[in-house]
Amino acid sequence: MLLGMTRATTAAPAAPAEVLPATGPAGAEAIAPPRGKQMRRMSASHLLVTLAALPLAQWPSLPNASQGASHDGTIGPHAIHQLRITTRRLRALIDVFSPWLKPRWHRRLKAELRWLSHSMGPARDADVLATTTLPALRAEYPDIDWPTVDAYVAKLRGDARAKAAEALASERQRALHALLLKAFGIGEDGHAERRAAKALRPPSRTPGKRPRALTKHAHNVLRARYIALFPDCRQLAMLDTEQLHALRVKIKKARYSAEALAPWLRKAIRSPYQDTLHAAQALLGDLNDAVVAQRVFADMPLSAAQRDTLVGRLDTIIVNATSRAAHVLCHLPDAHTLEHGMRKG
Repeated sequence: MLLGMTRATTAAPAAPAEVLPATGPAGAEAIAPPRGKQMRRMSASHLLVTLAALPLAQWPSLPNASQGASHDGTIGPHAIHQLRITTRRLRALIDVFSPWLKPRWHRRLKAELRWLSHSMGPARDADVLATTTLPALRAEYPDIDWPTVDAYVAKLRGDARAKAAEALASERQRALHALLLKAFGIGEDGHAERRAAKALRPPSRTPGKRPRALTKHAHNVLRARYIALFPDCRQLAMLDTEQLHALRVKIKKARYSAEALAPWLRKAIRSPYQDTLHAAQALLGDLNDAVVAQRVFADMPLSAAQRDTLVGRLDTIIVNATSRAAHVLCHLPDAHTLEHGMRKG
């Protein structure tokens, strides 16, 4: 049931030619993730650089700053979507494995990845508005002044795409990519070498280099991310949109932490836990898209009656998404079940 409630992809499917290949040297081998049992036997630092190599292999090839103005059209919704996923997973790894990273590197990587993610946010929101939210509203309300809406959103989308393209084609983006490769010791073949990773702390300044230290840390992170969901996940009807957005951020942290630390969760608890978090995140994402659309309509040159009609429909979407998310979150395991679903090593 939960799997049927997940969110449809928001990337526009219209232009597959815009998808840019992942960055990587010619002839580089595909990187296979380690098996769960193998991961539990690895040291934290070894596991961190191994996992970091996976999303970095998916980093798309982007135009440089001198090409940015003429390549706005090539940085399409799919490339932005892929890079957002990559940065999201890297941020989750940096967060989960922070005790094994040098503080200066941790702060710098976290700040730069946040900058890149925020640079792409408005373009992603505008793409969702144009390709998902507006078509649904148009089908329900054909008498709205849609030419005015389309013209306004087209300009909004163009401006957001231009800003995203500027950031993605910038030297700062290229420097960040190089910094990440250096931080995690990623070689020309795309594989990680722990001894070449500049961001790792000396073993004496970490919680430990043995697998048992990582197991203890994994359990603590899983517990902390789970506890952070309460009490808000049990009282969604009482939360305003800002609080619901904050809850969605906590759900994303719990979900990506559970993915990174999946080998420490038994399958019987891992699958339903991750499915529940994914479904709730998708529904609260739909809610956030409706809130974004309301803010756009507030500034749009429409008659008051048409604006009220659209905003009212979006209010209904927000209420329904909140109700469905509350229902989905009822399927979260209780603390006792989660605790007993953790592997000991």
